Amino acid sequence: MDNAITKILLVEDDEDDYIITSSLFRDIREKQFEIEWVCSYDHALEVMGKNQHDVYLVDFRLGMRNGIQLLEEAIASGCKAPIILLTGQGDCKIDIAAIQAGAADYLIKGQIDSSGLERAIRHAIERSHTLEKLRQALQENSCLASAIANITTGVVITDPNQPDNPVMFVNPGFTSMTGYTLEEVVGRNCRFLQGKETDVTVLQQLREAIAYPRAHTCILLNYRKDGTPFWNELSIAPVFDPQGKPIYFVGLQADVTNRKQSEAALRESEERYALAVRGANDGIWDWNLKTSEIYFSPRWKSMLGYTDGEIANNLNEWFERIHPEDLEWVKVKISAHLDRLTPHFEHEHRMLHRDGVYRWMLSRGLAVRDADSRATRIAGSQTDITTRKQAEEQLLHDAFYDALTGLPNRALLIDRLKQVVQMAKRSLTYRFAVLFLDVDRFKVINDSLGHMLGDELLMAIAQRLRNCIRPTDTIARLGGDEFVILLEDVSDLSNVTVVADRIQQELTLPFNLNGHEVFTSASIGIALSETGYELPEDLLRDADTAMYRAKAQGKACYEIFNTGMHIRALALLHLETDLRRASAVDQLTGGLTGDRQEFQLYYQPIVSLRTRCIVGFEALLRWQHPSRGFISPAEFIPIAEETGLIVPIGDWVLREACRQMRVWHTQFPMKLPLTISVNLSSKQFTSRLIQQIEQVLQDTHLNTSYLKLEITESALMENLESAASLLTRVRSLGIQLSMDDFGTGYSSLSYLHRFPIDILKIDRSFINKVDVDGEQLAIVRTIITLAWNLGMDVIAEGVETVKQLAQLRSLKCEYGQGFLFSKPLDRLTAEQAIAAQFQLSQTDITDFGQDTIRCNL
Repeated sequence: MDNAITKILLVEDDEDDYIITSSLFRDIREKQFEIEWVCSYDHALEVMGKNQHDVYLVDFRLGMRNGIQLLEEAIASGCKAPIILLTGQGDCKIDIAAIQAGAADYLIKGQIDSSGLERAIRHAIERSHTLEKLRQALQENSCLASAIANITTGVVITDPNQPDNPVMFVNPGFTSMTGYTLEEVVGRNCRFLQGKETDVTVLQQLREAIAYPRAHTCILLNYRKDGTPFWNELSIAPVFDPQGKPIYFVGLQADVTNRKQSEAALRESEERYALAVRGANDGIWDWNLKTSEIYFSPRWKSMLGYTDGEIANNLNEWFERIHPEDLEWVKVKISAHLDRLTPHFEHEHRMLHRDGVYRWMLSRGLAVRDADSRATRIAGSQTDITTRKQAEEQLLHDAFYDALTGLPNRALLIDRLKQVVQMAKRSLTYRFAVLFLDVDRFKVINDSLGHMLGDELLMAIAQRLRNCIRPTDTIARLGGDEFVILLEDVSDLSNVTVVADRIQQELTLPFNLNGHEVFTSASIGIALSETGYELPEDLLRDADTAMYRAKAQGKACYEIFNTGMHIRALALLHLETDLRRASAVDQLTGGLTGDRQEFQLYYQPIVSLRTRCIVGFEALLRWQHPSRGFISPAEFIPIAEETGLIVPIGDWVLREACRQMRVWHTQFPMKLPLTISVNLSSKQFTSRLIQQIEQVLQDTHLNTSYLKLEITESALMENLESAASLLTRVRSLGIQLSMDDFGTGYSSLSYLHRFPIDILKIDRSFINKVDVDGEQLAIVRTIITLAWNLGMDVIAEGVETVKQLAQLRSLKCEYGQGFLFSKPLDRLTAEQAIAAQFQLSQTDITDFGQDTIRCNL
């Protein structure tokens, strides 16, 4: 291409594609193009017939017709300029068809850039010019052309000095053999004769002989213009000029298809025999295509439940037993092999057994061909693969469905969530909702009635949930007692809440499980599509977050997700991470490994209400967060309980409290040494508790009589028998036991005598109104009387006023703690209080009034 204007006609029925393609020309520097655009098939055919352009770019998709049809009509109408076909995607069949129809090139839209487009246009125009020059050469060398024309062998001459080694000349022997005319092949590379089944190794050897000019002979599979294959025995030889430069390649080709088919027939016969031997346990069939007779072996017939004489040698005996949905495909597969489109016949299909049940069969076959490549017979085997297909179907089902309930599982749910997310993106009016359900108290039911009845409950819940939704909705079980419902195409929020209410009502009805009447409920979290989700996992996360919010609100209810919940969930996650870091335990020393020593113990005095002297301390855990400062135990203790971190934290609290009290005993040797009270979590109620306590006491050298362990009512009532046994073992060590927050838990009065409790601690909720509320006063009096009768001491918690103190004294309550006496103290302040009391105890005071303050707190 020189600097003259190149006229291009772009045939494209899509304006957007026209804009994209035409924009590529603006990026070509120092090139001048004049682009004309037509958008219809008929208009393009009219313009191309006038030969007013240098090159034509034709889109493959042109309404009801295509670019190949336009190409063929244009050439037939006298179009001389090269035509380049454009298509939206690569397709080998379209590529071959385009080249065979006379296209100069074949380009894929979206995979070409400016330089690639310019190069393709340049090569197309150069090939067109070469074709014209060769036409003139043939006219000038008519004698040579006449001599070559009389050779029956195909002759092809190519120019190795031009890009792509284009064809310069072919003789009538070549055109007769291939079906192409001289005009159709000149200027093109011979690869248009090749196809997808042409041996790439043979092609590589041929290309090497051309790249490093030398004579070479090979046999390769080529394709005629009509698409039929033939075996070509090709011999090429270079022609050099006086300087030794190759100026031509002369190729001689002969059709050796008959010879190759004879060899293939022998080989296929041997393969067929081998197949029959290998398939001795399978059914054998042999179909004579000339006579339409077919042979079925006895084993073939017995696979379908018949004896040898019950099925005739008739093709209908086979085809009529094939499932109607599979029959057409079997015929297509057989025809494809007989037409040489596939190397062999193979298909899996269902066949009707004598018992009326369809069985899965695998049929394989190979065709035998005559000298003209026509199939004369096809033989093969039949294998019963029913068991394998059933196993595959079961595996597929198990991969996407829950084994217990038969509901979709997480994998299938995620796939459906992806679909609705995409639908919501495409349509602003399409809305959906996700409901995340968790069965309340399922663990209690499962543990008490057993796992088998627990599974029955889950199946019954699944069935009730099915009754609450539409057929178009999806319900899935994620595992355990968690279910997810996908409500599609909801018009407004009320549709979602109606379903949630319906579920709650349905689950309030009792379940009858093998004679056991069971009641349950569900906490439901709802995530709506209005949030604008990108990932299904985010939907589940937010619905799960809302579900936990519903549980926190008291269970048996639903909550709709909002962004504040996610922020709070992230905050809890960060808090848990920080808590794990702070509570990391040194396995050798039992101490916490955190360098920052974020946990601290504070000590709240327990005083004698008669003398107001300190008799002991309750060890209280405090967390000094490095960035947030002091974090309330009410905020982090529930997380520690839920994650199990309370166990290593509790171990550290016990060890540190015992160590510190032993230090104070040594430092302040009182006649009545102080005691230390340590709270125990229900999570610590395991078989290792006794060993842990013994190890701590041994390491710290604290006398067991000065350690008191506090347990809440709820912790004791979770498992009465094991708790009573464990506490008895603890009490046998000489350790005193306190029941904390008495009266607020499970009303355990009837069980109290079963536990070896030494001290009852009256909850602050009763104490804060004991001086103004007669009912509260009566409760406190009852608890104190109960404790006396059972030989227990009493500690009143939360004493804050002098009037409360006076009332408790009048009720003969022995001990108390609260802000009236002291708030929780850090180690140094507690040590100062002990020192003051120790100093005072050295003074001989034998008479003091009722209000005498024996220690200055």
